[in-house]
Amino acid sequence: MIFDDYTRFTPTHKILPFILKRLEKAGVRKENLSLVMATGAHKRPTPEQIKKKVGDEVLETYKVYVHDCLDKDELVLLGFSSFGTPVWINRRVAEADVKIAVGGVKPHPWAGFGGGAKILLPGVSAWEAIGRNHTLTISDNARYGRIEGNPVRKDIEEVAKKAGLDIVINTVLDDEKRVVDIVAGDFIEAHRKAVETSRKLFENKLKEEVDILIIAFGPRDDNLWNVLTGKFAGVKKILKDGGTLILVAACPDGVYKYGIGHVDYTGKVADYSGLIELLKSGVSPEEVLSEAIRGKAPYLEVGVKAYLLARLAKTKDVVIVSQGLKEEDVSWLGKLTNSAQEALDEALETQGGDAEIAVLPDFNVSNAYLITPL
Repeated sequence: MIFDDYTRFTPTHKILPFILKRLEKAGVRKENLSLVMATGAHKRPTPEQIKKKVGDEVLETYKVYVHDCLDKDELVLLGFSSFGTPVWINRRVAEADVKIAVGGVKPHPWAGFGGGAKILLPGVSAWEAIGRNHTLTISDNARYGRIEGNPVRKDIEEVAKKAGLDIVINTVLDDEKRVVDIVAGDFIEAHRKAVETSRKLFENKLKEEVDILIIAFGPRDDNLWNVLTGKFAGVKKILKDGGTLILVAACPDGVYKYGIGHVDYTGKVADYSGLIELLKSGVSPEEVLSEAIRGKAPYLEVGVKAYLLARLAKTKDVVIVSQGLKEEDVSWLGKLTNSAQEALDEALETQGGDAEIAVLPDFNVSNAYLITPL
């Protein structure tokens, strides 16, 4: 049994007891069940976070294992996807006769939607496999809401097929974290059913790319690096080239605060300061990507995001509304202003009074990738 980790809002503690009782009724012995938390490359959970996720009853009765993407003794290589991603997954998962996964489906900036096969990649995959898959986010088809033709999603599902994922149980939550749908079955077919529900909740389609895009961040906007390497980098095909992006973020800690981010290959917290300096130097997006692949980035996914940000700076007019930053902090990306109204007035002057405008509210809080014309 595989389930998503503490960074996701799937009500696992409510779902697992029902599944485990059904398995027990079917004759599956408790000692033959392994429960694995799919952490991907996230920080290892605390005992309290594990308890909150699975509930007292499950934790007292079953052994819960936490995936470690860096522990080679606990990983097994099963082959490679057509994209060259190693099918390098948790040994307990690989050796299980039946693989059942519990997770949730919501819009995702790279895989189109979360859930489904993502429980295996990145969920219980090796650090190297996760990084390889994330290089595919460079594609314009790796974006919110895109399933067909999305290389990130296709790679993930190839890996799941090779690893033998049997069943997914996926929830769809609204912005109040209430379950509005739950599906079970084949990891592709059931996932697509959940995607249909998620689209109904959160999707507003655009006829074409807009002239002005406004993104409002919070509450996880304490520093610019958190903002820029979060979902913000997934706004492809929303804002046209030459359009104006207005980013509203508090950033009280400035550009960067050490101790926040992915682990690197040594298991230490990644230090992104070198990558930030590379972006500030004004090198081309291609050079940023080259340095990321060569190991400049402490984690390849972050290096790829840095490339996307460098490309964004070259193709869009970026305005950041913040009182926690200085002009020199953002000059490589765009310009700084203290007023959202001022930013919008200037954008309308640049793009014209009849400019098409879209708003992405609560971008780091909700499931939404709402596209709302003003």
